[in-house]
Amino acid sequence: MSNHGGDLELDSAELAEWIEKQGDRWWTVDGDPLLTGLITFPCPGDELAAELRTLNRTLLVQDRRNNAGAALPDAKLDLIDAVVDMIGNNMHTTGEKHPRWLKDRFLCLRWKGSPATEWLLVEDNETTESSHEDLAQSGSKA
Repeated sequence: MSNHGGDLELDSAELAEWIEKQGDRWWTVDGDPLLTGLITFPCPGDELAAELRTLNRTLLVQDRRNNAGAALPDAKLDLIDAVVDMIGNNMHTTGEKHPRWLKDRFLCLRWKGSPATEWLLVEDNETTESSHEDLAQSGSKA
Protein backbone atom coordinates (compact mmCIF):
# COMPACT_ATOMS: atom_id res chain seq x y z
CA MET A 1 0.00 0.00 0.00
CA SER A 2 1.28 3.44 -0.83
CA ASN A 3 0.05 7.01 -0.37
CA HIS A 4 -1.16 9.02 -3.40
CA GLY A 5 -2.24 12.53 -2.44
CA GLY A 6 -4.51 11.61 0.46
CA ASP A 7 -5.51 8.28 -1.10
CA LEU A 8 -3.82 5.05 -0.08
CA GLU A 9 -3.20 2.51 -2.81
CA LEU A 10 -4.23 -1.01 -1.92
CA ASP A 11 -4.58 -4.28 -3.82
CA SER A 12 -8.06 -5.79 -3.61
CA ALA A 13 -6.43 -8.98 -2.26
CA GLU A 14 -5.02 -6.94 0.65
CA LEU A 15 -8.49 -5.61 1.42
CA ALA A 16 -9.80 -9.19 1.22
CA GLU A 17 -7.21 -10.26 3.79
CA TRP A 18 -8.20 -7.39 6.10
CA ILE A 19 -11.91 -8.29 5.79
CA GLU A 20 -11.17 -11.91 6.72
CA LYS A 21 -9.13 -10.77 9.74
CA GLN A 22 -12.26 -9.02 11.06
CA GLY A 23 -13.83 -12.41 11.74
CA ASP A 24 -17.36 -13.57 11.03
CA ARG A 25 -18.77 -10.21 9.91
CA TRP A 26 -21.28 -9.12 7.27
CA TRP A 27 -20.54 -6.22 4.92
CA THR A 28 -22.39 -4.00 2.49
CA VAL A 29 -21.24 -1.84 -0.38
CA ASP A 30 -22.87 1.44 -1.35
CA GLY A 31 -22.14 3.13 -4.65
CA ASP A 32 -20.00 0.60 -6.53
CA PRO A 33 -21.75 -0.83 -9.59
CA LEU A 34 -18.96 -3.38 -10.13
CA LEU A 35 -19.30 -5.20 -6.80
CA THR A 36 -23.06 -4.72 -6.50
CA GLY A 37 -23.39 -6.28 -9.95
CA LEU A 38 -21.46 -9.37 -8.81
CA ILE A 39 -22.65 -9.96 -5.23
CA THR A 40 -25.90 -9.50 -3.34
CA PHE A 41 -25.36 -7.24 -0.33
CA PRO A 42 -25.17 -7.45 2.59
CA CYS A 43 -22.95 -10.51 2.41
CA PRO A 44 -20.59 -12.44 4.68
CA GLY A 45 -16.99 -11.30 4.71
CA ASP A 46 -15.66 -14.55 3.25
CA GLU A 47 -17.84 -14.15 0.14
CA LEU A 48 -16.78 -10.54 -0.34
CA ALA A 49 -13.11 -11.43 0.21
CA ALA A 50 -13.29 -14.18 -2.42
CA GLU A 51 -14.79 -11.77 -4.97
CA LEU A 52 -12.16 -9.12 -4.22
CA ARG A 53 -9.40 -11.67 -4.81
CA THR A 54 -11.01 -12.72 -8.10
CA LEU A 55 -11.20 -9.10 -9.27
CA ASN A 56 -7.51 -8.57 -8.48
CA ARG A 57 -7.62 -4.80 -9.01
CA THR A 58 -6.04 -1.80 -7.32
CA LEU A 59 -8.11 0.32 -4.97
CA LEU A 60 -7.61 3.82 -3.64
CA VAL A 61 -8.67 4.21 -0.02
CA GLN A 62 -9.51 7.71 1.17
CA ASP A 63 -7.55 8.76 4.24
CA ARG A 64 -10.32 10.56 6.16
CA ARG A 65 -8.33 11.14 9.35
CA ASN A 66 -7.94 14.70 10.59
CA ASN A 67 -4.19 14.18 10.48
CA ALA A 68 -4.12 12.71 6.96
CA GLY A 69 -0.57 12.62 5.74
CA ALA A 70 0.78 11.88 9.23
CA ALA A 71 3.01 8.87 9.67
CA LEU A 72 1.24 5.62 8.89
CA PRO A 73 2.01 2.08 10.03
CA ASP A 74 4.20 -0.03 7.72
CA ALA A 75 2.09 -3.21 7.90
CA LYS A 76 -0.68 -3.27 5.28
CA LEU A 77 -3.43 -4.49 7.60
CA ASP A 78 -2.47 -2.00 10.31
CA LEU A 79 -2.62 0.72 7.68
CA ILE A 80 -6.24 -0.14 6.86
CA ASP A 81 -7.03 -0.11 10.58
CA ALA A 82 -5.49 3.38 10.77
CA VAL A 83 -7.84 4.84 8.13
CA VAL A 84 -11.07 2.94 8.81
CA ASP A 85 -13.74 5.19 10.30
CA MET A 86 -16.94 4.62 12.29
CA ILE A 87 -20.32 5.93 11.12
CA GLY A 88 -20.98 7.37 14.57
CA ASN A 89 -17.88 9.56 14.26
CA ASN A 90 -19.58 11.44 11.44
CA MET A 91 -22.91 12.34 13.00
CA HIS A 92 -24.39 13.80 16.15
CA THR A 93 -27.14 11.95 18.00
CA THR A 94 -29.21 12.82 21.03
CA GLY A 95 -30.78 10.65 23.66
CA GLU A 96 -29.49 7.69 25.59
CA LYS A 97 -30.30 4.90 23.17
CA HIS A 98 -28.26 4.85 19.96
CA PRO A 99 -28.81 2.62 16.94
CA ARG A 100 -26.35 -0.26 16.55
CA TRP A 101 -25.28 0.94 13.11
CA LEU A 102 -23.49 3.92 14.67
CA LYS A 103 -20.70 1.46 15.52
CA ASP A 104 -20.44 0.17 11.94
CA ARG A 105 -17.00 0.78 10.47
CA PHE A 106 -16.49 1.97 6.91
CA LEU A 107 -13.91 2.73 4.26
CA CYS A 108 -14.34 5.20 1.42
CA LEU A 109 -12.84 3.64 -1.73
CA ARG A 110 -12.59 3.90 -5.49
CA TRP A 111 -11.06 1.69 -8.16
CA LYS A 112 -7.75 3.00 -9.49
CA GLY A 113 -8.03 3.94 -13.16
CA SER A 114 -11.82 4.20 -13.04
CA PRO A 115 -13.80 7.43 -12.98
CA ALA A 116 -13.55 9.12 -9.60
CA THR A 117 -16.71 7.43 -8.33
CA GLU A 118 -16.23 6.82 -4.64
CA TRP A 119 -18.04 4.05 -2.85
CA LEU A 120 -18.36 2.81 0.69
CA LEU A 121 -17.51 -0.53 2.22
CA VAL A 122 -19.56 -0.68 5.42
CA GLU A 123 -19.54 -3.22 8.21
CA ASP A 124 -23.12 -4.38 8.87
CA ASN A 125 -23.39 -5.10 12.61
CA GLU A 126 -27.17 -5.57 12.54
CA THR A 127 -27.02 -8.26 9.88
CA THR A 128 -24.03 -9.87 11.59
CA GLU A 129 -25.93 -10.10 14.88
CA SER A 130 -29.09 -11.34 13.16
CA SER A 131 -27.11 -14.02 11.33
CA HIS A 132 -25.50 -15.19 14.58
CA GLU A 133 -28.93 -15.33 16.27
CA ASP A 134 -30.37 -17.33 13.36
CA LEU A 135 -27.49 -19.80 13.55
CA ALA A 136 -27.91 -20.17 17.31
CA GLN A 137 -31.65 -20.81 16.94
CA SER A 138 -31.22 -23.30 14.12
CA GLY A 139 -28.55 -25.11 16.16
CA SER A 140 -30.82 -25.38 19.19
CA LYS A 141 -33.63 -26.88 17.05
CA ALA A 142 -31.41 -29.60 15.62
